[in-house]
Amino acid sequence: MFKALVYRLSSPLHTLGRRNGLWYLLSRALEQGSCGRVRLIRYLLVAQPLPEGPPARALRDSGVTVREAGPGDPLLQHLPHPAAVIRGRFAQGARCLAVVRGADPMAFLWWTEGVYEEDEVRCLFEPAPEGEAVWDFDVYVFPRHRFGTAFARLWGEAGARLRDRGYHTSCSRISAFNAASMASHRRLGARVTGMRTFLVLGPLQVSWGRGRPGFHVSLRDASRPRVRVPSGTV
Repeated sequence: MFKALVYRLSSPLHTLGRRNGLWYLLSRALEQGSCGRVRLIRYLLVAQPLPEGPPARALRDSGVTVREAGPGDPLLQHLPHPAAVIRGRFAQGARCLAVVRGADPMAFLWWTEGVYEEDEVRCLFEPAPEGEAVWDFDVYVFPRHRFGTAFARLWGEAGARLRDRGYHTSCSRISAFNAASMASHRRLGARVTGMRTFLVLGPLQVSWGRGRPGFHVSLRDASRPRVRVPSGTV
């Protein structure tokens, strides 16, 4: 039992690094000790260059198409999100790109060309510089397509379309507790440009991080910190 406990405590330190590993252990202790009423969420803010198009291997499957899915599109019913969340995304100007084989959706990607209102915590993320960087979020590849070329086709097509609109970089947030996601982003050329931590206790939210605002407190929806996320070219 003692060895198992040591492993559970040391494993996050090994996979996430000492600092984020300790934050992860604290997060788990708070959540379990409060029966889920207290949450600690820590984001890495990253920027990565947009690709100029999908790789050749992703274009060989002639049965695959990429198209934008708008409000009311039946494809969106396949996403694991409540309808209210989807409506909220479109209400703030978000757009969605889908990779489809016939009527079978393979992958989705969302982005905004301006400030993004986060739906996990109360926060506004602003990719910068304006007009050069977009905000991407909720890249979802269905499990049966995760070992194929769906993601490469999706990311390549999104990059080509956004580059045509004058954008060069995409910013996003990643859980500091998700080593696999960070590794995937690094393979795409992502750089960590900031960090933000949120402590949520019922209606009370406290957040802090690099840049402005350094520290922010809010109750319910009274206010949201507006966090500028540089693309690295500012």
